[in-house]
Amino acid sequence: MRSNLKPAAFAAALFLGVLVGCSPAVQNTPESRASVDGPSERPAYKDGGAKDGAANSPVPVVKMSIDGVQTGTATLTDDVSFLDDLDEDEEVQVFTWAKYSGASPATSGGPAKTRSVVANKPVADSKEATKTPPNPATIQAEPPAATEGSLFARRGGEIIGQFPLKHTDVKAEVSGYLGATSVTQSFENPFNEVIEAVYTFPMPTSAAINDFLMVIGERRIRGMVRPREEAERIYKEARARGHTASLLTQERPNIFTQNVANIEVGGKVDIKITYFETLKYEEGRYEYHFPMVVAPRYIAGTPKSGGAGEDPDAPKEPKVGGEGTSPDTDRVPDAGRITPPLVPAEMRSGHDISLTLDIDAGLPVDFSKIETVTHKAHAERVSNTRFIVRLDDADNIPNRDFVFRWVLAVETPSVGLLTHRDEQGGFFTLMLQPQFHPAEADVTPREITFLIDVSGSQSGQPIEMSKDIVTRALDGMRADDVFNVFYFESGNGQLWDEPKPRSSENVAAAKRFVANMRGEGGTEMVAGLKRAMSGKHDPKRLQMYAFFTDGLIGEEQAILQLVKDEKKGARFFCFGTGSSVNRHLCDGIGEYGDGRTIYCVPREKQQTEKATALFFQCIDAPVLCDISIDYNGLPMADVYPKKVNDLFAGQPIMLKGRFTGKASGTVYVNGRVGERKVRIPVPVNLPEKEERNACLAPIWARARIAELSGELVSKPNDKEIIAQITNLAVEFRLMSQYTSFVAVDESRIVGDGKPLKIMQPVELPEGMSREHVESGARVQAMEIMAWGMTVAPNKQGGVAIVAVAKDGAADKAGVVVGKLIASIDGVAVMSMGHLEGLLLQTSGKETSVGLIDAGGDVKSITTVKLPRP
Repeated sequence: MRSNLKPAAFAAALFLGVLVGCSPAVQNTPESRASVDGPSERPAYKDGGAKDGAANSPVPVVKMSIDGVQTGTATLTDDVSFLDDLDEDEEVQVFTWAKYSGASPATSGGPAKTRSVVANKPVADSKEATKTPPNPATIQAEPPAATEGSLFARRGGEIIGQFPLKHTDVKAEVSGYLGATSVTQSFENPFNEVIEAVYTFPMPTSAAINDFLMVIGERRIRGMVRPREEAERIYKEARARGHTASLLTQERPNIFTQNVANIEVGGKVDIKITYFETLKYEEGRYEYHFPMVVAPRYIAGTPKSGGAGEDPDAPKEPKVGGEGTSPDTDRVPDAGRITPPLVPAEMRSGHDISLTLDIDAGLPVDFSKIETVTHKAHAERVSNTRFIVRLDDADNIPNRDFVFRWVLAVETPSVGLLTHRDEQGGFFTLMLQPQFHPAEADVTPREITFLIDVSGSQSGQPIEMSKDIVTRALDGMRADDVFNVFYFESGNGQLWDEPKPRSSENVAAAKRFVANMRGEGGTEMVAGLKRAMSGKHDPKRLQMYAFFTDGLIGEEQAILQLVKDEKKGARFFCFGTGSSVNRHLCDGIGEYGDGRTIYCVPREKQQTEKATALFFQCIDAPVLCDISIDYNGLPMADVYPKKVNDLFAGQPIMLKGRFTGKASGTVYVNGRVGERKVRIPVPVNLPEKEERNACLAPIWARARIAELSGELVSKPNDKEIIAQITNLAVEFRLMSQYTSFVAVDESRIVGDGKPLKIMQPVELPEGMSREHVESGARVQAMEIMAWGMTVAPNKQGGVAIVAVAKDGAADKAGVVVGKLIASIDGVAVMSMGHLEGLLLQTSGKETSVGLIDAGGDVKSITTVKLPRP
């Protein structure tokens, strides 16, 4: 999955070439694509090894032995002791950094612009190794080892980052199938300078967030919902005045940004967010899901210049929101907001989480079937219908989704109606689960297309789950099924030119093809999906797509639009594989694809076997088709979803709507089971007044917003739809893409209006390969040509200056070897990857670069002006 904006994917900006005077030790050429029966570990590409997106192939990497690491324009200083901490086989890369111009590095095979060396650690002590004579154009010095010093880390038994977010406390209450969750984020300022904290975090896609509270000591400021642009303006003005302020924005239905400006030195600020939801209910079991980390996203497209359309002489205004590891692009215009920096390797963020789940099922629970799928937790039984679940303190690092399930000890109810009515009106949710089983004769001949994400984020356990499910599915197909296998990463390919019958020979060939897959490269999902959808298909058969992915991309709307508008009667079954899956995208594929989404959680027992069985249970036939609802004259209106998709075994129908007065009667659910039409009566009673279940109002409004957002998938930027979403969200105090919560403490001034912005880094999701996400060796050095400076990372996440070119911009500004880069344009640098992302987002003629000594702190940052790189 790795983003095309990560270091080793700088295809348009980085050229890994042979340096004059160095002898190559090993040469790696672009990977060849052999046949499925050959020795290659990768699947075969059709047409003799060629593949679409050939320009995305890896650039050759030349490995050099270290006799002094030299680039020809800058030498990594005589003291190479920073290499001492490398393991025997680890590598150090020296990149020459140049800003992108024109085509995206993931899609362009543009001209070589830079040089690099990838060097193995010498067997002998690096300080005693024979060194290449220093380049006379490079200033040499004796800096501290590049493995020491960082603005944001301290040493103890382990390295823990000094970051502002200290703790997240989650308290959830469940009543029946309704959930109310409060999330308290505790921020502290551990520095001796006023800061602005920015945290990018996930929430459930269906969460109706309608309360926001900022707590500073005894002061409690309740946030107000305003149109997003207005809320951001209020926040910026408060920040500039030195007031403590907070802003909550939605970047995706499941990704949010928390901004807290002007946290005073030693100060503490708590942010409490409350949301409501209807819980997932399938196969007779309820599920509570709480996501804990925003996983790295692949960012496609051409980076936008940070200063595009700006007056280079105009004063820079601090941005609102995230400034992450990727710049905005033409395909992901808000990439900087959804790519928070990762906690550096070998470091902990110091941020932990507690979670308490209080469940009142309303009916007796089968306590032998309660299940904590992903974490260590213990349940306390209060009664036959109620129990309390607490996350174990030993499992409190937020690096994967929390999933908890339970089953009732009584016969599963087929109908559930909840109502609420007050001065704002009447609201209801109606859940029903018809019990039907289709006959074998009802099944239409099928064509199954397997579409597999083999990008870097799938490396390891996720792709092994996908491969296992596909292998099981190949064995389980019917004799008259036909099938084909497609895949995508930076490029894409397929097994055959057209679908083949389920013969033993074809199944064996497909198994070999799938067995050779491994996760690597980018995630060009749009191109991969287009290839699968436009391939040869049998129009006489029902088209079934089995789509395997973690969904970790930035351009979700493009995928959802393809599935919704171009499916041509096909059904999409999405398998979300991984510990921190993008459920917004995966749920959308199943919903807009008239199919279903199945999640494969790595820690769940027998999860691939269960997923395969559920897949066949679904594709054998829906249990109820062509569904329509007859409200039979009852005063019920504005019911969502407007269109009820075909129902598969184990799924309920969940409706959310309004009612205008007291009434009782029968609602009819009409549909088809095979060739037989059915009409299911559902008795309902709508009260004159009902004070309970007040959360149904925001839950209904959130469902209405989701319906309108679905219309935007086919009509992007429709002003009328956007206005409807905005007005509805303001009326019901809800977060949305176009509204935000903002809170300001005007009681005092705590700063000069120019706080240092600190992006809270996030944990790498469990099971995800850091190598494939961050691309390449753990230790990399980078030459910034415009500045005449070479930098390298250290263990604590610091970015050390290891070389300065004589008479370059950095030299003229007084920059010396041994300093650390602390900030870029007022944003604290979290890592090398974050530095690169910030450099790509700079604007104007000059860049403000904050420098500190190793072991320095915020107060000792000195700023120099360097040309925009």
